[in-house]
Amino acid sequence: MSFQNWYLLRPAKNGVFIGLDNFRKLFHDKYFIASVKKTLIYIVITVPFRYVLGYATAIMLNRKFVGRTIARGIIVIPWAVPEVVTCLIWMLMMQKDYGIINTELIRFGLISSGIGWLTSNKVAMTSAVIVNIWKGFPFVAVMLLAGLQSVPQDLYEAAMVDGASDWKQFWHITIPQLRPISAVVFMLLIVWTIRDYGIVYVLTGGGPSRATEILTIYMYKEAFNDFNYGIAAACGFLMMIVVLIFVVFYLKAQKQEGMEL
Repeated sequence: MSFQNWYLLRPAKNGVFIGLDNFRKLFHDKYFIASVKKTLIYIVITVPFRYVLGYATAIMLNRKFVGRTIARGIIVIPWAVPEVVTCLIWMLMMQKDYGIINTELIRFGLISSGIGWLTSNKVAMTSAVIVNIWKGFPFVAVMLLAGLQSVPQDLYEAAMVDGASDWKQFWHITIPQLRPISAVVFMLLIVWTIRDYGIVYVLTGGGPSRATEILTIYMYKEAFNDFNYGIAAACGFLMMIVVLIFVVFYLKAQKQEGMEL
């Protein structure tokens, strides 16, 4: 379909092979270029933040403290709650006039009037990023916590005998031991963020004024709003190629890691 003409409003020419015309149209579409930039920003911000926050949470939950079992259960809640429910909760919290976020910010004197978190071009993407990070970091925490529990304690005991500080133990033991599972988690985060659709669509629908129109929403609108299936298929094809590139790099990294071990 990405190499054919598929425009439902002109069905007479549907199915005709047109080569790379759909791809040429994509790269001459300013909205497509803008959606690529927004998707890159979305990935570059959310993936590292989710990973770092999940990493820190896993380390804290790996320590012994009162109520650790309860804390481990609570931390999974954001990940377990369905995307739509999560977005509806955040939409209420980010409501401009009565949302709890603006109410508290005003109460502490940080802002003078309510911010349109989901209706302002300047902060709508930031709002989507915040929700994405909150939704996704528990997965990282759970995966890395499992990895931490498999690290031999003898390594830490030997390091303590040698007088290694907590920072040196983290840098020379924890990070290398978690490298294989970190590679898996990081790759999954990138792939999932590339194909992310539900959070942004429920929160903003790609608006306001296309401010949060990432690639998946652009593709959806081309197919089901403008009925231009050929362009939408070309966009999906390009996204698939990008994902495959990440998968190839991941497999090479895993193979190299196995050879080193």
